[in-house]
Amino acid sequence: MKLHAKKQWHRACLTVLAAVTVAAHAQVIDLRSGDEISEQVLAERLRGQDIVLLGELHDNTRHHQLRGELIARFARSGTTVVAEHLPSDMRVAATGPLRAALEAAGFDARGWGWPLHEPLFDAIRQSELLLVGGNLPKGYSKRLMADGDTALTAALAASYRKAPLTPQAAARLDGDLVDGHCGQLPDKYRAPMQLVQRATDVSMANALLAHVPAVLVAGNGHVRKDYGVPQVIDALAPSLKISSVGFYEWGGERQELIKSLAGRYDYVWVTESAARTDPCEHFKIK
Repeated sequence: MKLHAKKQWHRACLTVLAAVTVAAHAQVIDLRSGDEISEQVLAERLRGQDIVLLGELHDNTRHHQLRGELIARFARSGTTVVAEHLPSDMRVAATGPLRAALEAAGFDARGWGWPLHEPLFDAIRQSELLLVGGNLPKGYSKRLMADGDTALTAALAASYRKAPLTPQAAARLDGDLVDGHCGQLPDKYRAPMQLVQRATDVSMANALLAHVPAVLVAGNGHVRKDYGVPQVIDALAPSLKISSVGFYEWGGERQELIKSLAGRYDYVWVTESAARTDPCEHFKIK
């Protein structure tokens, strides 16, 4: 997601973690049971899935490193990795300098803060997995903002109509979009931006379904089970086995974390916080 929110989404993600205690170590939690599990157990469970969705806070390079290591552990031969960071229908060459190969496939190195994601994409290459794009084509979000759902392609429109959100899920997405824009999102932008978010999720879901078995690497908002890519896949291909892993930062009581994220993901991997300034300090909506 780009539209001002790429740097802001982590704020909405972090609001669920009240600043009470801080843990310095990484921990994987099964959100269905509340139990801590090892990285190896997580990898073993993910190995049997048709589609795995791995979230991220975009500016936390530790998340990218851990996901690269995790993918190397569980991804079986023939698995395709679909990336939010690349437009759909693009694939990354398996040889040559990594950054150049990514940029040739549409990767915006400056926009994504390269080399933040280098550990992730390097691990994918080392695992000899196909890496393809899943996001909307460059400039397409602006068309959706201006023209609404009439600008959806036939493929996006078909999947979009088969996967409507419940009113409750739509309200949560709306609230997160506002929070992700520092509470400054004018009402006139809410519906268009929700359409962009949904179209992005549909685009990534379609890419995953075209490459099963597959792994998605994307922001935490996109891998949520209530209104993200998993919701679309459940509507389009309910027989598939899918698992979603959110990647968050410590900053709250463990039980509060589990309670706040239950139902959003199957697992959460919690790490130390990345150094950052307040993204809302100088934020202004254009």
